Amino acid sequence: MSSAPRQPQRAEAIGSLLRPKRLIAAARTVYEPGHLAVYDEERGKDWSELNRVADEEIRRVVKRQIDAGVDVITDGEFRRLHFITSFHNAVAGFSSGPGRIFRNDAGQEVRVAEGHVVSGRLRKIDSTLAREASFMKSVTDFPFKVTLPAASWFAAPHTFRQGITDQVYSSHEELLEDSIAIQRELIQEAIDAGARYIQFDFPLYPALVDADARADMERRGIDPDAVLEMALDADRRVVEGFPEDVTFGIHICRGNFRSRWTYAGALDPVAERLLDLPYDRFSIEWDDVEREGDFASLRFLPKGPVVILGIISSKVAALESEDDIVARIHEAVKLVPVEQLAVSTQCGFASVADGNELSEDDQWRKLELVASAADRVWGSSG
Repeated sequence: MSSAPRQPQRAEAIGSLLRPKRLIAAARTVYEPGHLAVYDEERGKDWSELNRVADEEIRRVVKRQIDAGVDVITDGEFRRLHFITSFHNAVAGFSSGPGRIFRNDAGQEVRVAEGHVVSGRLRKIDSTLAREASFMKSVTDFPFKVTLPAASWFAAPHTFRQGITDQVYSSHEELLEDSIAIQRELIQEAIDAGARYIQFDFPLYPALVDADARADMERRGIDPDAVLEMALDADRRVVEGFPEDVTFGIHICRGNFRSRWTYAGALDPVAERLLDLPYDRFSIEWDDVEREGDFASLRFLPKGPVVILGIISSKVAALESEDDIVARIHEAVKLVPVEQLAVSTQCGFASVADGNELSEDDQWRKLELVASAADRVWGSSG
């Protein structure tokens, strides 16, 4: 593979990579048992060994991603144990709480060990995203992204816990205002540190097209349509006013935990408004047509933004056929111009520390497939 990225970028790593055992072992010397985020118990500990191991492993996977041929790389999210904690590790006001249910295609369920409960007023006390960006800037000239939870994550009903969060915030809207303000600070710091691509992960929209999730909201007296309005407003406002040379992406994730998923359903009911948000790149999970629907919602894509087709699974070891992946890209071209498309895995490989059920060799083969499929459709890098 050539080491020069395509311009525009057509092949991406989404975010997390499988964490090496030595990195997890170093993390366990800092994080309390069961914790996936940094709470008061972790903040005063000696992080030097974990940071040393993370530095070494990030340098390794940066080179390996470039060698695989993708156009946008990440640090593997190796400085965190959970994809959302670029925010949570920087903020006081969270405590540990119950997790959520994830499923696989065999119908098996597993509960995430830990959730993050807003139990105090949110207050930024660290600059985690800036450190991630600064280190990446220091080790590579290659295009890279840094990632945050989507602003609409905090519009989800589960983020405002009755009996807990309402003791410190008068309303869900007030909580959302604080979270957006802090995210914008973190984004500006990352830009100042050299980041030029910010990706937001796991926005609320897949929950709003999942029949079970909508029914659960309604049973609890929550109006899903009102939640949609809150989500769209948050995801719009969080990116307003930043420099034009910064790329903003949003990853429409349906859940990714040890090869399990959370939400099913086609995006069509929300696609027109979702794709009208002011993002440059929309990464959408489309690896499972039966569960996620076909590409029909692409008909709502306006001119300009790029949709990154997440059609290679990061959940299973089996390697897809390159011919099949190229054929699926050509299916999408029937709805939108090829210039407005790119390709990736459907999600990262390790949204939480344990990672998905495949090997690191499998992971690299998947990323090499992302690049080779892009070669076939858009030409080689360089």
